[in-house]
Amino acid sequence: MTSFPQSITVIRHGEKPTGAKDSARGVNERGEARPDSLTPRGWQRAGGLAALLGAERVRAPFTRPTVLYACGYHGDPAGQHHRSRETITPLSWRLGLDIHAPLLKTEGAALATAHVLKDAGQDVLVCWEHFNIPPMVAALAEALSVSDIPAAGRQWPDGDFSSALIFSRAGDGFELRQVRQGVLDGD
Repeated sequence: MTSFPQSITVIRHGEKPTGAKDSARGVNERGEARPDSLTPRGWQRAGGLAALLGAERVRAPFTRPTVLYACGYHGDPAGQHHRSRETITPLSWRLGLDIHAPLLKTEGAALATAHVLKDAGQDVLVCWEHFNIPPMVAALAEALSVSDIPAAGRQWPDGDFSSALIFSRAGDGFELRQVRQGVLDGD
Protein backbone atom coordinates (compact mmCIF):
# COMPACT_ATOMS: atom_id res chain seq x y z
CA MET A 1 0.00 0.00 0.00
CA THR A 2 2.86 2.44 0.54
CA SER A 3 3.38 2.69 -3.21
CA PHE A 4 0.00 4.45 -3.58
CA PRO A 5 -1.00 8.00 -2.61
CA GLN A 6 -2.21 8.58 0.93
CA SER A 7 -5.42 10.12 -0.41
CA ILE A 8 -6.88 11.21 -3.74
CA THR A 9 -9.57 13.87 -3.94
CA VAL A 10 -11.34 14.41 -7.26
CA ILE A 11 -13.39 17.55 -7.91
CA ARG A 12 -15.06 19.16 -10.86
CA HIS A 13 -14.00 22.64 -11.95
CA GLY A 14 -15.97 25.59 -10.60
CA GLU A 15 -19.08 27.11 -12.11
CA LYS A 16 -18.99 27.96 -15.80
CA PRO A 17 -21.13 29.98 -18.22
CA THR A 18 -24.25 28.05 -19.18
CA GLY A 19 -24.66 29.67 -22.56
CA ALA A 20 -28.11 30.97 -21.63
CA LYS A 21 -28.65 34.58 -22.61
CA ASP A 22 -29.06 35.74 -19.01
CA SER A 23 -26.37 33.54 -17.45
CA ALA A 24 -23.19 34.80 -15.83
CA ARG A 25 -20.29 35.26 -18.21
CA GLY A 26 -16.87 33.72 -17.85
CA VAL A 27 -14.00 35.93 -16.70
CA ASN A 28 -10.32 35.24 -16.20
CA GLU A 29 -8.37 36.07 -13.04
CA ARG A 30 -7.99 39.68 -14.25
CA GLY A 31 -11.75 40.08 -14.72
CA GLU A 32 -11.51 40.04 -18.51
CA ALA A 33 -14.36 38.36 -20.41
CA ARG A 34 -13.40 34.86 -21.48
CA PRO A 35 -16.07 32.30 -22.41
CA ASP A 36 -13.93 29.29 -21.41
CA SER A 37 -13.20 30.64 -17.93
CA LEU A 38 -15.05 30.42 -14.63
CA THR A 39 -18.00 32.63 -13.78
CA PRO A 40 -17.69 34.95 -10.77
CA ARG A 41 -19.35 32.20 -8.66
CA GLY A 42 -16.76 29.74 -9.98
CA TRP A 43 -14.01 32.09 -8.80
CA GLN A 44 -15.74 32.30 -5.41
CA ARG A 45 -15.62 28.50 -5.29
CA ALA A 46 -11.92 28.60 -6.18
CA GLY A 47 -11.33 30.95 -3.25
CA GLY A 48 -13.42 28.79 -0.95
CA LEU A 49 -11.42 25.71 -1.93
CA ALA A 50 -8.18 27.59 -1.22
CA ALA A 51 -9.49 28.44 2.25
CA LEU A 52 -10.76 24.90 2.89
CA LEU A 53 -7.85 22.87 1.53
CA GLY A 54 -5.09 25.38 2.21
CA ALA A 55 -5.79 25.67 5.94
CA GLU A 56 -3.27 24.40 8.48
CA ARG A 57 -5.99 22.11 9.83
CA VAL A 58 -8.18 20.82 7.05
CA ARG A 59 -11.74 19.73 7.86
CA ALA A 60 -12.17 15.96 7.61
CA PRO A 61 -12.63 14.07 5.38
CA PHE A 62 -10.60 16.47 3.23
CA THR A 63 -6.81 16.56 3.28
CA ARG A 64 -4.33 19.31 2.53
CA PRO A 65 -3.02 18.43 -0.94
CA THR A 66 0.66 17.98 -1.68
CA VAL A 67 0.17 17.36 -5.43
CA LEU A 68 -2.25 19.18 -7.77
CA TYR A 69 -3.54 18.06 -11.18
CA ALA A 70 -5.78 19.80 -13.71
CA CYS A 71 -6.72 18.73 -17.21
CA GLY A 72 -5.27 20.25 -20.34
CA TYR A 73 -7.32 21.19 -23.40
CA HIS A 74 -6.82 20.82 -27.14
CA GLY A 75 -4.83 23.81 -28.38
CA ASP A 76 -3.78 24.58 -24.81
CA PRO A 77 -2.43 21.31 -23.35
CA ALA A 78 -0.99 23.04 -20.29
CA GLY A 79 -4.49 24.31 -19.46
CA GLN A 80 -3.27 27.84 -18.80
CA HIS A 81 -6.62 29.51 -19.38
CA HIS A 82 -9.25 26.99 -18.53
CA ARG A 83 -11.64 26.21 -15.75
CA SER A 84 -9.95 23.21 -14.12
CA ARG A 85 -6.68 25.08 -13.70
CA GLU A 86 -8.46 28.28 -12.66
CA THR A 87 -10.41 26.42 -9.97
CA ILE A 88 -7.25 25.33 -8.15
CA THR A 89 -4.98 28.29 -8.97
CA PRO A 90 -5.75 30.17 -5.71
CA LEU A 91 -5.01 26.94 -3.80
CA SER A 92 -1.74 26.44 -5.69
CA TRP A 93 -0.70 29.99 -4.80
CA ARG A 94 -1.63 29.49 -1.15
CA LEU A 95 0.28 26.21 -0.86
CA GLY A 96 3.15 27.12 -3.18
CA LEU A 97 2.47 24.07 -5.37
CA ASP A 98 2.67 23.72 -9.13
CA ILE A 99 -0.38 22.54 -11.04
CA HIS A 100 0.45 19.55 -13.22
CA ALA A 101 -1.57 19.30 -16.46
CA PRO A 102 0.13 16.46 -18.33
CA LEU A 103 -2.90 15.17 -20.22
CA LEU A 104 -6.02 16.33 -22.02
CA LYS A 105 -9.45 16.30 -20.38
CA THR A 106 -10.42 13.12 -22.28
CA GLU A 107 -7.47 11.24 -20.77
CA GLY A 108 -8.60 10.98 -17.14
CA ALA A 109 -8.10 7.22 -16.92
CA ALA A 110 -4.57 7.61 -18.28
CA LEU A 111 -3.88 10.35 -15.73
CA ALA A 112 -4.92 7.96 -12.97
CA THR A 113 -2.63 5.14 -14.05
CA ALA A 114 0.32 7.09 -15.47
CA HIS A 115 0.54 9.85 -12.86
CA VAL A 116 -1.78 9.91 -9.83
CA LEU A 117 -1.21 6.34 -8.67
CA LYS A 118 2.56 6.94 -8.77
CA ASP A 119 2.42 9.77 -6.22
CA ALA A 120 3.33 7.44 -3.35
CA GLY A 121 2.41 8.72 0.10
CA GLN A 122 1.05 12.02 -1.25
CA ASP A 123 -2.30 13.71 -0.78
CA VAL A 124 -3.42 14.31 -4.36
CA LEU A 125 -6.08 16.73 -5.59
CA VAL A 126 -7.39 16.32 -9.14
CA CYS A 127 -9.63 18.98 -10.69
CA TRP A 128 -11.17 17.74 -13.93
CA GLU A 129 -13.98 18.16 -16.45
CA HIS A 130 -17.11 16.36 -15.19
CA PHE A 131 -17.87 14.20 -18.24
CA ASN A 132 -14.41 12.69 -17.97
CA ILE A 133 -14.29 12.08 -14.21
CA PRO A 134 -16.07 8.67 -14.27
CA PRO A 135 -13.41 6.91 -16.42
CA MET A 136 -10.71 8.29 -14.11
CA VAL A 137 -12.60 7.15 -11.01
CA ALA A 138 -13.11 3.70 -12.54
CA ALA A 139 -9.37 3.36 -13.21
CA LEU A 140 -8.50 4.51 -9.69
CA ALA A 141 -11.13 2.25 -8.11
CA GLU A 142 -9.85 -0.77 -10.02
CA ALA A 143 -6.23 -0.12 -9.07
CA LEU A 144 -7.12 0.51 -5.42
CA SER A 145 -9.58 -2.42 -5.19
CA VAL A 146 -12.55 -0.18 -4.42
CA SER A 147 -15.85 -1.69 -5.54
CA ASP A 148 -18.41 0.76 -4.14
CA ILE A 149 -18.46 3.80 -6.44
CA PRO A 150 -20.78 6.69 -5.43
CA ALA A 151 -23.19 8.24 -7.95
CA ALA A 152 -20.93 11.11 -9.09
CA GLY A 153 -18.15 8.62 -9.75
CA ARG A 154 -20.38 6.79 -12.21
CA GLN A 155 -21.99 9.83 -13.88
CA TRP A 156 -21.27 13.32 -12.63
CA PRO A 157 -24.46 15.46 -12.76
CA ASP A 158 -24.30 18.47 -15.08
CA GLY A 159 -25.28 21.00 -12.40
CA ASP A 160 -23.08 19.60 -9.60
CA PHE A 161 -20.08 21.80 -8.89
CA SER A 162 -19.86 21.08 -5.16
CA SER A 163 -19.25 17.35 -4.83
CA ALA A 164 -15.89 15.79 -4.10
CA LEU A 165 -14.91 12.15 -4.43
CA ILE A 166 -12.33 11.13 -1.85
CA PHE A 167 -10.26 7.95 -1.95
CA SER A 168 -8.76 7.48 1.50
CA ARG A 169 -6.96 4.69 3.28
CA ALA A 170 -9.18 2.41 5.34
CA GLY A 171 -7.45 -0.42 7.16
CA ASP A 172 -5.38 -2.34 4.64
CA GLY A 173 -7.17 -0.84 1.64
CA PHE A 174 -8.98 2.21 0.38
CA GLU A 175 -12.53 3.51 0.55
CA LEU A 176 -14.25 5.99 -1.74
CA ARG A 177 -16.89 8.43 -0.62
CA GLN A 178 -18.76 11.34 -2.11
CA VAL A 179 -19.01 14.47 0.04
CA ARG A 180 -20.06 18.09 -0.42
CA GLN A 181 -17.34 20.74 -0.43
CA GLY A 182 -19.38 23.12 1.73
CA VAL A 183 -17.49 26.23 0.58
CA LEU A 184 -20.43 28.23 -0.85
CA ASP A 185 -24.08 28.76 0.05
CA GLY A 186 -26.09 25.91 -1.42
CA ASP A 187 -23.30 23.35 -1.18
